Amino acid sequence: MRMARAHESDTRVVRSRKALKAALLQLLSEKPFSLIKTNEIARAASINRVTFYDHFSTKEELLNEIVDDVLSEYGDIIEASPGDAQGFASSDELYRTIRSSVRHIKKHAEFYRIMLLTNGVPDLSNRLHDQMSASLHKTFRKAGTLSSAIEYDLYIDWIIGGAIGIYKNWLQNGLRQTEEEIAKQMLIITTASSHGLDQSRMR
Repeated sequence: MRMARAHESDTRVVRSRKALKAALLQLLSEKPFSLIKTNEIARAASINRVTFYDHFSTKEELLNEIVDDVLSEYGDIIEASPGDAQGFASSDELYRTIRSSVRHIKKHAEFYRIMLLTNGVPDLSNRLHDQMSASLHKTFRKAGTLSSAIEYDLYIDWIIGGAIGIYKNWLQNGLRQTEEEIAKQMLIITTASSHGLDQSRMR
């Protein structure tokens, strides 16, 4: 009996936290974070204000958990990418990583619309950049020796800028292209840039 009650309680907690996160994202699509009140979030989640504080101390804590959850998931996708001795995966492996990244963006489309297409939360796009940068640096280090001819901080910033630009375009167009179409375009562009990097190694 106690186990059943504990399970029911855990389920209720998960449901309430999920509802609060969805409510905040919905409100962020309508107005800036600074104008959103805690009681608005609770009302949009169909819970009372006291219950909000059972889960989060502030609206900032709620936002940070949303951001950490989504960006950590994206970081895990990048860091799971295998690489060869030069730091690059095979074409098939690279495509799988890109496809997983694109699927992640689609899964969290509302979050990324707010992050990349609005000014509702200051510095949110910077947090995406920082997460991608940290994960890419970790991936390249894991792969082994890299070309001394390349400034990898610049190269990683170039990768991030290109990926974010494509994601913004896709979101602005209402995710019109399929995941496969976007992933294939990203693979073609990434592969073309890698050929230039290979040539630099031979100089």
